[in-house]
Amino acid sequence: METLSHLDLVQGWDEMVRQHGWENLADNLDCESGLITIGDKLVPYTKNQMTKETLCYTISTFTHYYHYLREEMDIVGLRFSKLVLMPPLWLIGFFLRFAKVDQAFTINNFGLSTNLFPKGLRAKEWEEVVSEVEKSNPKHAILVRSVNRGLNSNDYDALIGCGFKPMFARNVLLFPHKPIEHFQKGKRRQILRDEKLEQKLGFKWLSDVILDDEQASRVAELYDQLYLGKYSKNNPRFTPLFHYECSNRKILNYQLLVDGDKIIGVLGMKVVDEVSTTPILGYDHHHPNANVLYRIITAKITRTSSDYNFHRHASSGANKFKQLRGGVTNEEFTMVKTSHLSWWRRLNWGLIRFMAQKIGRPLTHKFET
Repeated sequence: METLSHLDLVQGWDEMVRQHGWENLADNLDCESGLITIGDKLVPYTKNQMTKETLCYTISTFTHYYHYLREEMDIVGLRFSKLVLMPPLWLIGFFLRFAKVDQAFTINNFGLSTNLFPKGLRAKEWEEVVSEVEKSNPKHAILVRSVNRGLNSNDYDALIGCGFKPMFARNVLLFPHKPIEHFQKGKRRQILRDEKLEQKLGFKWLSDVILDDEQASRVAELYDQLYLGKYSKNNPRFTPLFHYECSNRKILNYQLLVDGDKIIGVLGMKVVDEVSTTPILGYDHHHPNANVLYRIITAKITRTSSDYNFHRHASSGANKFKQLRGGVTNEEFTMVKTSHLSWWRRLNWGLIRFMAQKIGRPLTHKFET
């Protein structure tokens, strides 16, 4: 499996966005974006404003902590509990608006569900870039998403040293950095059982696929069925062009699950310094074996990470399923710096952080365990 260097990946990403524009790649990711230097590394950034339009949760704090949470209540089937939880949620929405949370500059943000960090970022380099961003964006909060101690302990500590404060975002699953054969027996058995389904049902994987237009359209359809249809309209709405470009530029590595000549599943893997994540995943919900396709696809992700010695970030969702197959739960945070903002916005940001830490955090653990 061919992977790009971190520099080539971020430059390819930036070129893609500049050439086509977000309106043609994912309309609800439409904000200013570009590259910024941390030491000798280039990382992407997003710069957003408070707008009336509902943007994707990966670039909009308002969507993440208000619109997305409202949808989650319906997805997990809360009934009477929802009556209790809605008033505090409305209160969160109130504070979010007054804090102007979407007037924010986010460092190392691709706009994908998970941001991976290049290795070797030093505390001094973080201090320099944060100081630069603060001076040039005095009315914007400064954010860093996708920070967890399992993978980013040094970055977490460096950001705390720069004046950032952690705000709980979600629980994520990290997989051991070792071959499947070294997993605990019970967890290894689950993975191998899932792998056997592919052969039993006569399916086949196409690996390292460079998508053509027709395949890109099918990939977009399968992704939409899962992430927009089953989960949330506030997930990124990627177009076929996005998948075509990410494949042909090798920003993401696409693998296709086929039944005969029909594509019934897809995974798109991103790798940064030997850490993998899979922002693109989808399968045919109308297939006769739809109930096992997710098992087959996630087994393929685990096998790929095992074969190429990648440390795997499995994002959030289906937490119990992933734990049974070796995933270890880690808390993930959005790091927030607001000390340069007005007292009124700092106050509201503080209240939001308090509710995320003291209400959202325990509720997430309760419903995911």
